[in-house]
Amino acid sequence: MSFNRRQFIQASGIALCAGALPLRARAAGQPTALPIPPLLESRRGQPLFLTLQRAHWEFMPGRRAATWGINGGYLGPTVRVYNGDDVKLIYNNRLNEPVSMTVSGLQVPGSLMGGAPRMMSASVDWSPVIPIRQPAGTCWYHANTPNRMAPHIYNGLAGLWLVEDEVSKSSPLPNHYGVDDFPVIIQDKRLDNFGTPVYNPPANGGFFGDTLLANGAQSPFVEVSRGWVRLRLLNASNARRYQLQLSDGRTMQVVAGDQGFLPAPVPVSQLSLAPGERREILIDMSKGEEVAITAGAAAGIMDRVRGFFEPSSILISTIVLTLKPTGLLPLVTDNLPMRLLSDQVIDGNITRTREFHLGGSQPEINGAMWDMNRTDFRALQGSFERWIIHAETAQSFHIQGVAFLIKRVNGNSPLPEDRGWKDTVWVDGDVELMVWFPQVAGDHFPFLYYSQTLEMADRGCAGQFTVSPG
Repeated sequence: MSFNRRQFIQASGIALCAGALPLRARAAGQPTALPIPPLLESRRGQPLFLTLQRAHWEFMPGRRAATWGINGGYLGPTVRVYNGDDVKLIYNNRLNEPVSMTVSGLQVPGSLMGGAPRMMSASVDWSPVIPIRQPAGTCWYHANTPNRMAPHIYNGLAGLWLVEDEVSKSSPLPNHYGVDDFPVIIQDKRLDNFGTPVYNPPANGGFFGDTLLANGAQSPFVEVSRGWVRLRLLNASNARRYQLQLSDGRTMQVVAGDQGFLPAPVPVSQLSLAPGERREILIDMSKGEEVAITAGAAAGIMDRVRGFFEPSSILISTIVLTLKPTGLLPLVTDNLPMRLLSDQVIDGNITRTREFHLGGSQPEINGAMWDMNRTDFRALQGSFERWIIHAETAQSFHIQGVAFLIKRVNGNSPLPEDRGWKDTVWVDGDVELMVWFPQVAGDHFPFLYYSQTLEMADRGCAGQFTVSPG
């Protein structure tokens, strides 16, 4: 980019201001407390109401911006259900355009998955009864509107969905919601000078913003007790992958991934979080020292100056969340469990191998764009398949209605934190998966697999399959 004389003078002044006020969040005033989404629980058959509506939110203090939300505000409440429950949902679309919803990570038949076959026009309800029959895990619910998933999630139609079971309830892990067990939904946005989100998707690839948010707040803090703190991380960004670490270099303990607990905690100093991925981590706050979760290096002064003249994809600040311990160390503290799950024996033979080539310059899979009237393949319930995923351009990849294990990543074994059951994987080259099909899906209600770079999925980088009863 070249500057004319006027732009150079403007840039010089902006650079001086940027040096004095290095972060947009700092210029806004006092630090912001982490917004904690309300907790919505299934109890004795009572329905859970999820209303999609227009709302307002302050991404900058004192600057109200128009957004979408679920039950008000921005994003949605955290839904908590229990294994063995039958949960009645009542979605009500109060927006002025059709929307469909889904719960990524939930193990239900295709007829209950949502998506294109369950479009809700304006002022229309959808009331499924969801059987919860899976181990504890952190899922997420979100818009899955054909060709509009990216802007709908960007507008605010997303939230966490927690499944609990006997193992999770009896474990010594922190489990007091909003006290020592926190939801953290990470997104990047592009905000204008009035704090209003701007969405201008590129012609190719995915959308990247310059402002990092946790639960809709810039660089927030949360006060925590001294001891172990549990964070349930979700990357709800349209395309950006994060490399998370703690500001003082201490380790994080990864205890769960997309589909539930890992066999044992995995200590890491850096943790990747791809779009659509969920991770549960523990952080030891017993020493009483403040620490921040960061996502790489922030933009330099000149990068931020360029951002005044053209859209920027470099984050102004990379602080996700600051943990501030308060109070005295408890008299009794739980030790980190050595095991979270008993050893699992996977009883199943690979029935077939499939290969999928994800487009880079073209939004397609195996040379074809998504067609909701086409079934790309059929699988058998209870079977295991080997999937080999190739990506021309690095991107996240999600499969509905299944659980899989990562077997190889570019010919190597997966990282320890990636060895649990998953439904979303980062593909940069080749990835080999062992995919399990526990649920059925017919021609009228198929499952989808798609690029989790949401703009790519909207343009057609998706496919669909059915699962016949075993």
